Amino acid sequence: MAARSRSFDDRVNFTGTYQNVALGTTTTRSLATGPNGTCDDTVGNYPNPNGLSITKLIRLYPGLDGERRNAITGNLERKMNNFPLGYHPGPVDPRSVFPALTTLDKSNYAWQILSKANPSAPDVSLPTTLLELKDIPSLMRSWYGLFARRPRGLTGRLLERRNGDLTYRGYLPPQWALILSRTPEIIASGHLTWRWAVAPFIRDMRTLLDLQYLLSKRVAELKKLYTGRVIRRRVQLAKNASQIVETNRILHSEGILIKGTRTTLYTEDVWGTIKYRAPYLLNVAAVHNEQELRSRAYRLITGINTHGALATAWELMPWSWLVDWFTQIGTVITATNNTLGLVHSDCCLMRHTTSESHIAINEAASESWARPNRPYQEFYERKERFVVAPVLPFAPTYLPIFTRKAELILGSLLYTRVRPGESLQRSLTKLLYRR
Repeated sequence: MAARSRSFDDRVNFTGTYQNVALGTTTTRSLATGPNGTCDDTVGNYPNPNGLSITKLIRLYPGLDGERRNAITGNLERKMNNFPLGYHPGPVDPRSVFPALTTLDKSNYAWQILSKANPSAPDVSLPTTLLELKDIPSLMRSWYGLFARRPRGLTGRLLERRNGDLTYRGYLPPQWALILSRTPEIIASGHLTWRWAVAPFIRDMRTLLDLQYLLSKRVAELKKLYTGRVIRRRVQLAKNASQIVETNRILHSEGILIKGTRTTLYTEDVWGTIKYRAPYLLNVAAVHNEQELRSRAYRLITGINTHGALATAWELMPWSWLVDWFTQIGTVITATNNTLGLVHSDCCLMRHTTSESHIAINEAASESWARPNRPYQEFYERKERFVVAPVLPFAPTYLPIFTRKAELILGSLLYTRVRPGESLQRSLTKLLYRR
Protein backbone atom coordinates (compact mmCIF):
# COMPACT_ATOMS: atom_id res chain seq x y z
CA MET A 1 0.00 0.00 0.00
CA ALA A 2 1.47 3.34 -1.11
CA ALA A 3 0.25 6.89 -1.47
CA ARG A 4 0.10 8.27 -4.99
CA SER A 5 -0.26 11.81 -6.30
CA ARG A 6 -1.04 12.79 -9.89
CA SER A 7 -1.87 16.03 -11.64
CA PHE A 8 -2.97 17.30 -15.04
CA ASP A 9 -2.99 20.70 -16.71
CA ASP A 10 -4.91 21.18 -19.96
CA ARG A 11 -4.97 24.96 -19.92
CA VAL A 12 -4.22 26.77 -23.17
CA ASN A 13 -3.53 30.43 -23.87
CA PHE A 14 -5.66 32.63 -26.08
CA THR A 15 -4.31 35.94 -27.37
CA GLY A 16 -6.03 39.20 -28.25
CA THR A 17 -5.16 42.79 -29.14
CA TYR A 18 -6.19 46.31 -28.20
CA GLN A 19 -5.45 49.11 -30.67
CA ASN A 20 -5.44 52.76 -29.66
CA VAL A 21 -5.56 54.30 -33.12
CA ALA A 22 -5.31 57.87 -31.85
CA LEU A 23 -1.99 57.10 -30.10
CA GLY A 24 -0.83 54.57 -32.68
CA THR A 25 -0.24 51.81 -30.11
CA THR A 26 -1.19 48.13 -30.07
CA THR A 27 -1.32 46.05 -26.88
CA THR A 28 -1.23 42.26 -27.01
CA ARG A 29 -2.37 40.13 -24.10
CA SER A 30 -2.56 36.37 -23.47
CA LEU A 31 -4.62 34.50 -20.88
CA ALA A 32 -4.77 30.82 -19.95
CA THR A 33 -8.14 29.04 -19.97
CA GLY A 34 -9.19 25.44 -19.46
CA PRO A 35 -9.03 22.75 -16.75
CA ASN A 36 -6.32 21.55 -14.40
CA GLY A 37 -6.37 19.46 -11.23
CA THR A 38 -4.85 16.85 -8.94
CA CYS A 39 -5.65 13.35 -7.67
CA ASP A 40 -4.28 11.93 -4.41
CA ASP A 41 -5.09 8.31 -3.64
CA THR A 42 -3.64 5.00 -2.43
CA VAL A 43 -2.63 1.96 -4.43
CA GLY A 44 -2.01 -1.63 -3.41
CA ASN A 45 -4.85 -1.99 -0.90
CA TYR A 46 -7.51 -3.64 -3.08
CA PRO A 47 -10.28 -4.64 -2.32
CA ASN A 48 -10.26 -2.53 0.86
CA PRO A 49 -11.48 1.09 0.62
CA ASN A 50 -8.95 3.90 0.47
CA GLY A 51 -8.95 7.62 1.01
CA LEU A 52 -9.25 9.80 -2.06
CA SER A 53 -8.93 13.50 -2.87
CA ILE A 54 -9.62 14.93 -6.33
CA THR A 55 -9.54 18.62 -7.20
CA LYS A 56 -10.53 20.12 -10.52
CA LEU A 57 -10.34 23.77 -11.55
CA ILE A 58 -11.80 25.27 -14.72
CA ARG A 59 -11.20 28.80 -16.00
CA LEU A 60 -13.21 30.01 -18.96
CA TYR A 61 -12.54 33.68 -19.67
CA PRO A 62 -13.89 35.76 -22.55
CA GLY A 63 -12.18 38.19 -24.86
CA LEU A 64 -13.51 41.67 -25.66
CA ASP A 65 -14.55 42.58 -29.20
CA GLY A 66 -15.65 45.99 -30.43
CA GLU A 67 -14.80 49.35 -32.02
CA ARG A 68 -15.19 52.91 -30.85
CA ARG A 69 -15.57 55.64 -33.47
CA ASN A 70 -15.64 59.39 -33.14
CA ALA A 71 -19.25 60.55 -32.84
CA ILE A 72 -18.61 63.53 -35.15
CA THR A 73 -16.07 62.41 -37.73
CA GLY A 74 -16.80 58.68 -37.67
CA ASN A 75 -13.08 57.89 -37.54
CA LEU A 76 -11.91 54.76 -35.73
CA GLU A 77 -10.40 55.60 -32.33
CA ARG A 78 -10.08 52.28 -30.49
CA LYS A 79 -10.47 48.62 -31.41
CA MET A 80 -10.42 45.38 -29.46
CA ASN A 81 -10.08 41.96 -31.02
CA ASN A 82 -10.49 39.06 -28.55
CA PHE A 83 -8.67 41.16 -25.92
CA PRO A 84 -8.67 39.16 -22.63
CA LEU A 85 -11.00 40.42 -19.94
CA GLY A 86 -8.95 42.00 -17.17
CA TYR A 87 -10.90 40.52 -14.23
CA HIS A 88 -9.83 36.95 -13.54
CA PRO A 89 -9.13 36.38 -9.80
CA GLY A 90 -9.28 32.59 -10.22
CA PRO A 91 -11.61 29.86 -8.93
CA VAL A 92 -12.50 30.07 -5.23
CA ASP A 93 -11.83 27.02 -3.07
CA PRO A 94 -15.21 25.78 -1.74
CA ARG A 95 -13.48 25.23 1.60
CA SER A 96 -13.82 28.97 2.16
CA VAL A 97 -17.51 28.26 2.86
CA PHE A 98 -17.46 24.52 3.66
CA PRO A 99 -14.25 23.97 5.68
CA ALA A 100 -12.24 20.75 5.68
CA LEU A 101 -13.70 18.04 7.92
CA THR A 102 -12.12 17.58 11.33
CA THR A 103 -11.62 14.26 13.12
CA LEU A 104 -14.71 15.01 15.21
CA ASP A 105 -16.76 15.76 12.07
CA LYS A 106 -15.76 12.43 10.53
CA SER A 107 -16.59 10.54 13.73
CA ASN A 108 -20.04 12.10 13.94
CA TYR A 109 -20.72 11.39 10.27
CA ALA A 110 -19.70 7.78 10.95
CA TRP A 111 -22.34 7.61 13.69
CA GLN A 112 -24.90 8.96 11.23
CA ILE A 113 -23.95 6.38 8.61
CA LEU A 114 -24.31 3.56 11.14
CA SER A 115 -27.65 4.99 12.25
CA LYS A 116 -29.24 5.64 8.85
CA ALA A 117 -27.88 2.55 7.08
CA ASN A 118 -28.38 0.05 9.90
CA PRO A 119 -30.37 -2.97 8.57
CA SER A 120 -31.62 -3.63 12.11
CA ALA A 121 -33.05 -0.12 12.52
CA PRO A 122 -36.74 0.55 11.77
CA ASP A 123 -37.92 2.66 8.85
CA VAL A 124 -40.66 4.06 11.09
CA SER A 125 -41.05 3.34 14.80
CA LEU A 126 -44.69 2.34 15.10
CA PRO A 127 -44.76 2.47 18.94
CA THR A 128 -43.30 6.00 18.90
CA THR A 129 -45.75 7.12 16.22
CA LEU A 130 -48.78 5.78 18.10
CA LEU A 131 -47.71 7.29 21.43
CA GLU A 132 -46.98 10.68 19.86
CA LEU A 133 -50.43 10.85 18.29
CA LYS A 134 -51.78 12.01 21.64
CA ASP A 135 -49.81 15.26 21.30
CA ILE A 136 -51.45 16.29 18.03
CA PRO A 137 -54.94 17.19 19.37
CA SER A 138 -53.55 19.28 22.25
CA LEU A 139 -51.07 21.13 20.03
CA MET A 140 -53.70 21.80 17.37
CA ARG A 141 -56.27 22.89 19.99
CA SER A 142 -53.74 25.25 21.55
CA TRP A 143 -52.96 26.77 18.16
CA TYR A 144 -56.58 27.18 17.03
CA GLY A 145 -57.46 28.67 20.42
CA LEU A 146 -55.25 31.67 19.71
CA PHE A 147 -57.70 32.86 17.07
CA ALA A 148 -60.61 33.06 19.51
CA ARG A 149 -59.11 33.60 22.98
CA ARG A 150 -59.97 36.97 24.52
CA PRO A 151 -56.90 38.95 25.67
CA ARG A 152 -56.37 39.18 29.40
CA GLY A 153 -57.09 42.51 31.07
CA LEU A 154 -59.61 43.70 28.44
CA THR A 155 -63.04 44.50 29.84
CA GLY A 156 -66.21 46.23 28.70
CA ARG A 157 -69.26 45.37 26.69
CA LEU A 158 -68.58 43.56 23.47
CA LEU A 159 -71.22 45.03 21.22
CA GLU A 160 -73.87 47.69 21.10
CA ARG A 161 -76.39 48.54 18.44
CA ARG A 162 -76.06 52.02 17.00
CA ASN A 163 -78.13 53.22 14.05
CA GLY A 164 -79.12 49.65 13.31
CA ASP A 165 -75.53 48.41 13.03
CA LEU A 166 -73.44 46.38 15.47
CA THR A 167 -70.37 48.28 16.66
CA TYR A 168 -67.62 47.46 19.18
CA ARG A 169 -67.59 49.27 22.50
CA GLY A 170 -65.19 49.28 25.42
CA TYR A 171 -61.61 47.97 25.29
CA LEU A 172 -62.12 44.86 23.15
CA PRO A 173 -60.95 45.58 19.56
CA PRO A 174 -62.41 43.95 16.46
CA GLN A 175 -61.59 40.31 15.74
CA TRP A 176 -59.16 41.11 12.95
CA ALA A 177 -57.26 43.43 15.29
CA LEU A 178 -57.08 40.65 17.89
CA ILE A 179 -55.62 38.26 15.36
CA LEU A 180 -53.09 40.85 14.21
CA SER A 181 -52.05 41.53 17.80
CA ARG A 182 -51.48 37.80 18.32
CA THR A 183 -49.69 37.19 15.01
CA PRO A 184 -46.25 36.50 16.59
CA GLU A 185 -47.76 34.03 19.05
CA ILE A 186 -49.83 32.39 16.31
CA ILE A 187 -46.73 31.97 14.14
CA ALA A 188 -44.65 30.60 17.04
CA SER A 189 -47.35 28.13 18.11
CA GLY A 190 -48.03 27.09 14.50
CA HIS A 191 -44.32 26.47 13.94
CA LEU A 192 -44.09 24.19 16.98
CA THR A 193 -47.28 22.38 15.96
CA TRP A 194 -45.86 21.75 12.51
CA ARG A 195 -42.38 20.79 13.74
CA TRP A 196 -43.45 18.44 16.55
CA ALA A 197 -46.79 17.04 15.39
CA VAL A 198 -47.88 17.55 11.80
CA ALA A 199 -44.57 17.09 9.94
CA PRO A 200 -43.52 13.87 11.81
CA PHE A 201 -47.02 12.45 11.38
CA ILE A 202 -47.02 13.11 7.63
CA ARG A 203 -43.52 11.63 7.29
CA ASP A 204 -44.47 8.48 9.19
CA MET A 205 -47.72 8.03 7.25
CA ARG A 206 -45.88 8.38 3.92
CA THR A 207 -43.44 5.70 5.07
CA LEU A 208 -46.25 3.37 6.11
CA LEU A 209 -47.91 3.83 2.72
CA ASP A 210 -44.78 2.31 1.20
CA LEU A 211 -44.97 -0.66 3.55
CA GLN A 212 -45.33 -3.24 0.77
CA TYR A 213 -42.22 -1.95 -1.00
CA LEU A 214 -40.28 -1.79 2.28
CA LEU A 215 -41.34 -5.35 3.14
CA SER A 216 -40.15 -6.77 -0.18
CA LYS A 217 -36.87 -4.87 0.15
CA ARG A 218 -36.24 -6.14 3.70
CA VAL A 219 -37.13 -9.70 2.73
CA ALA A 220 -34.59 -9.57 -0.11
CA GLU A 221 -31.93 -8.27 2.30
CA LEU A 222 -32.67 -11.00 4.83
CA LYS A 223 -32.32 -13.66 2.15
CA LYS A 224 -28.89 -12.28 1.26
CA LEU A 225 -27.79 -12.19 4.89
CA TYR A 226 -29.11 -15.66 5.65
CA THR A 227 -27.09 -17.10 2.76
CA GLY A 228 -23.85 -15.36 3.76
CA ARG A 229 -23.85 -12.56 1.19
CA VAL A 230 -23.02 -8.91 1.79
CA ILE A 231 -25.50 -6.04 1.57
CA ARG A 232 -24.35 -2.53 0.69
CA ARG A 233 -26.17 0.63 1.72
CA ARG A 234 -25.81 4.26 0.67
CA VAL A 235 -27.28 7.10 2.78
CA GLN A 236 -27.57 10.85 2.23
CA LEU A 237 -26.01 12.89 5.04
CA ALA A 238 -26.02 16.54 4.01
CA LYS A 239 -26.86 18.78 1.07
CA ASN A 240 -26.14 22.50 1.41
CA ALA A 241 -25.77 25.56 -0.80
CA SER A 242 -24.66 29.14 -0.30
CA GLN A 243 -24.33 32.16 -2.58
CA ILE A 244 -22.06 35.20 -2.33
CA VAL A 245 -22.72 38.26 -4.49
CA GLU A 246 -20.03 40.92 -5.02
CA THR A 247 -21.42 44.10 -6.56
CA ASN A 248 -19.75 47.06 -8.24
CA ARG A 249 -16.66 45.11 -9.29
CA ILE A 250 -14.35 46.56 -11.94
CA LEU A 251 -14.28 43.84 -14.58
CA HIS A 252 -12.01 45.69 -17.02
CA SER A 253 -10.18 49.01 -16.99
CA GLU A 254 -7.61 48.90 -19.81
CA GLY A 255 -8.95 50.92 -22.73
CA ILE A 256 -12.54 50.55 -21.58
CA LEU A 257 -14.26 50.65 -18.20
CA ILE A 258 -16.60 47.75 -17.47
CA LYS A 259 -18.26 47.22 -14.09
CA GLY A 260 -20.50 44.43 -12.95
CA THR A 261 -21.48 41.85 -10.36
CA ARG A 262 -19.71 38.61 -9.56
CA THR A 263 -21.88 35.81 -8.18
CA THR A 264 -20.36 32.67 -6.66
CA LEU A 265 -22.52 29.64 -5.85
CA TYR A 266 -21.16 27.10 -3.33
CA THR A 267 -22.60 23.61 -2.98
CA GLU A 268 -21.94 20.67 -0.66
CA ASP A 269 -23.15 17.10 -1.00
CA VAL A 270 -22.22 14.50 1.66
CA TRP A 271 -23.18 10.82 1.66
CA GLY A 272 -21.93 7.57 3.12
CA THR A 273 -21.66 3.91 2.16
CA ILE A 274 -21.25 0.81 4.30
CA LYS A 275 -21.36 -2.99 4.03
CA TYR A 276 -23.12 -5.42 6.36
CA ARG A 277 -22.80 -9.17 6.59
CA ALA A 278 -23.59 -11.96 9.02
CA PRO A 279 -20.53 -13.46 10.76
CA TYR A 280 -21.96 -16.90 9.99
CA LEU A 281 -24.93 -18.42 8.17
CA LEU A 282 -27.80 -17.26 10.34
CA ASN A 283 -30.55 -19.59 9.24
CA VAL A 284 -30.44 -21.04 5.75
CA ALA A 285 -33.73 -22.85 6.30
CA ALA A 286 -35.49 -19.51 6.85
CA VAL A 287 -34.75 -18.51 3.25
CA HIS A 288 -37.47 -20.89 2.09
CA ASN A 289 -40.00 -19.79 4.74
CA GLU A 290 -41.58 -16.72 3.17
CA GLN A 291 -44.05 -16.20 5.99
CA GLU A 292 -41.31 -16.14 8.66
CA LEU A 293 -39.21 -13.79 6.56
CA ARG A 294 -42.09 -11.33 6.08
CA SER A 295 -42.97 -11.46 9.78
CA ARG A 296 -39.41 -10.66 10.81
CA ALA A 297 -39.09 -7.98 8.14
CA TYR A 298 -42.31 -6.35 9.40
CA ARG A 299 -40.99 -6.22 12.97
CA LEU A 300 -37.72 -4.69 11.75
CA ILE A 301 -39.48 -2.03 9.67
CA THR A 302 -41.86 -0.95 12.44
CA GLY A 303 -39.46 -1.24 15.39
CA ILE A 304 -41.53 -3.82 17.27
CA ASN A 305 -38.66 -5.41 19.18
CA THR A 306 -36.62 -4.90 22.35
CA HIS A 307 -34.29 -2.30 20.91
CA GLY A 308 -37.25 -0.48 19.39
CA ALA A 309 -38.75 -0.18 22.88
CA LEU A 310 -35.51 1.43 24.11
CA ALA A 311 -35.50 3.93 21.24
CA THR A 312 -39.19 4.73 21.88
CA ALA A 313 -38.55 5.32 25.58
CA TRP A 314 -35.78 7.78 24.76
CA GLU A 315 -37.80 9.64 22.10
CA LEU A 316 -40.73 10.11 24.49
CA MET A 317 -38.60 11.48 27.33
CA PRO A 318 -39.20 15.21 27.87
CA TRP A 319 -36.56 17.37 26.20
CA SER A 320 -34.72 14.39 24.69
CA TRP A 321 -34.66 16.30 21.38
CA LEU A 322 -32.68 19.10 23.06
CA VAL A 323 -30.21 16.64 24.60
CA ASP A 324 -29.67 15.15 21.14
CA TRP A 325 -28.45 18.54 19.88
CA PHE A 326 -25.46 18.18 22.21
CA THR A 327 -24.87 14.44 22.52
CA GLN A 328 -26.72 12.70 19.65
CA ILE A 329 -27.81 9.95 22.05
CA GLY A 330 -30.75 9.07 19.80
CA THR A 331 -28.37 8.57 16.87
CA VAL A 332 -26.13 6.31 18.99
CA ILE A 333 -29.12 4.25 20.15
CA THR A 334 -30.16 3.64 16.55
CA ALA A 335 -26.58 2.98 15.39
CA THR A 336 -26.00 0.33 18.06
CA ASN A 337 -29.19 -1.57 17.25
CA ASN A 338 -27.94 -5.03 16.24
CA THR A 339 -31.07 -7.15 16.35
CA LEU A 340 -29.83 -9.22 13.40
CA GLY A 341 -26.36 -9.82 14.86
CA LEU A 342 -24.44 -8.35 11.90
CA VAL A 343 -20.95 -6.94 11.47
CA HIS A 344 -20.19 -3.89 9.34
CA SER A 345 -17.16 -2.94 7.27
CA ASP A 346 -15.92 -0.47 4.65
CA CYS A 347 -17.62 2.53 6.23
CA CYS A 348 -16.82 5.37 3.83
CA LEU A 349 -17.71 9.03 3.80
CA MET A 350 -17.94 10.91 0.50
CA ARG A 351 -17.99 14.67 0.14
CA HIS A 352 -18.48 16.67 -3.03
CA THR A 353 -18.06 20.45 -2.82
CA THR A 354 -18.04 23.00 -5.64
CA SER A 355 -17.84 26.72 -6.25
CA GLU A 356 -18.91 28.34 -9.52
CA SER A 357 -18.54 32.03 -10.37
CA HIS A 358 -20.26 34.10 -13.06
CA ILE A 359 -20.36 37.80 -13.87
CA ALA A 360 -23.10 40.16 -14.99
CA ILE A 361 -22.23 43.52 -16.55
CA ASN A 362 -23.73 46.68 -15.11
CA GLU A 363 -24.76 48.44 -18.31
CA ALA A 364 -25.44 51.78 -16.62
CA ALA A 365 -21.95 52.01 -15.12
CA SER A 366 -19.99 50.63 -18.10
CA GLU A 367 -18.87 51.71 -21.53
CA SER A 368 -20.66 49.74 -24.21
CA TRP A 369 -18.51 49.85 -27.36
CA ALA A 370 -16.81 46.50 -26.55
CA ARG A 371 -18.38 43.40 -25.05
CA PRO A 372 -17.30 39.84 -24.04
CA ASN A 373 -17.45 37.29 -26.86
CA ARG A 374 -17.77 34.19 -24.62
CA PRO A 375 -19.28 33.24 -21.24
CA TYR A 376 -17.27 33.83 -18.08
CA GLN A 377 -16.87 30.90 -15.66
CA GLU A 378 -14.60 29.99 -12.78
CA PHE A 379 -15.20 26.53 -11.34
CA TYR A 380 -13.58 24.71 -8.41
CA GLU A 381 -14.53 21.13 -7.51
CA ARG A 382 -13.41 18.84 -4.70
CA LYS A 383 -14.24 15.14 -4.44
CA GLU A 384 -13.18 13.47 -1.21
CA ARG A 385 -13.51 9.99 0.27
CA PHE A 386 -12.65 9.08 3.85
CA VAL A 387 -12.60 5.72 5.58
CA VAL A 388 -14.35 6.59 8.86
CA ALA A 389 -15.28 5.00 12.16
CA PRO A 390 -17.06 6.27 15.29
CA VAL A 391 -13.91 6.61 17.36
CA LEU A 392 -15.65 8.29 20.30
CA PRO A 393 -17.91 6.58 22.84
CA PHE A 394 -20.56 9.22 22.14
CA ALA A 395 -21.38 11.62 19.34
CA PRO A 396 -21.25 15.27 20.41
CA THR A 397 -22.97 17.51 17.94
CA TYR A 398 -20.90 18.53 14.93
CA LEU A 399 -23.12 21.55 14.28
CA PRO A 400 -23.24 24.84 16.19
CA ILE A 401 -26.02 24.75 18.77
CA PHE A 402 -27.61 27.93 17.41
CA THR A 403 -28.37 26.77 13.90
CA ARG A 404 -31.32 28.25 12.04
CA LYS A 405 -33.53 25.31 13.00
CA ALA A 406 -32.50 25.54 16.66
CA GLU A 407 -33.08 29.29 16.78
CA LEU A 408 -36.60 28.91 15.38
CA ILE A 409 -37.57 26.17 17.84
CA LEU A 410 -36.12 27.89 20.91
CA GLY A 411 -37.51 31.25 19.87
CA SER A 412 -40.99 29.78 19.37
CA LEU A 413 -40.82 28.02 22.74
CA LEU A 414 -39.76 31.15 24.60
CA TYR A 415 -42.40 33.30 22.95
CA THR A 416 -45.26 30.91 23.61
CA ARG A 417 -44.23 30.15 27.21
CA VAL A 418 -43.15 33.58 28.50
CA ARG A 419 -46.42 35.26 29.53
CA PRO A 420 -47.09 38.90 30.48
CA GLY A 421 -46.64 39.48 34.20
CA GLU A 422 -44.24 36.52 34.61
CA SER A 423 -40.49 36.72 34.94
CA LEU A 424 -38.32 34.98 32.38
CA GLN A 425 -36.84 32.78 35.11
CA ARG A 426 -40.28 31.59 36.24
CA SER A 427 -41.39 30.96 32.67
CA LEU A 428 -38.25 28.94 31.90
CA THR A 429 -38.72 26.93 35.10
CA LYS A 430 -42.24 26.03 33.99
CA LEU A 431 -40.97 25.28 30.49
CA LEU A 432 -38.43 22.74 31.72
CA TYR A 433 -41.22 20.57 33.11
CA ARG A 434 -43.39 20.72 30.03
CA ARG A 435 -42.66 19.52 26.56
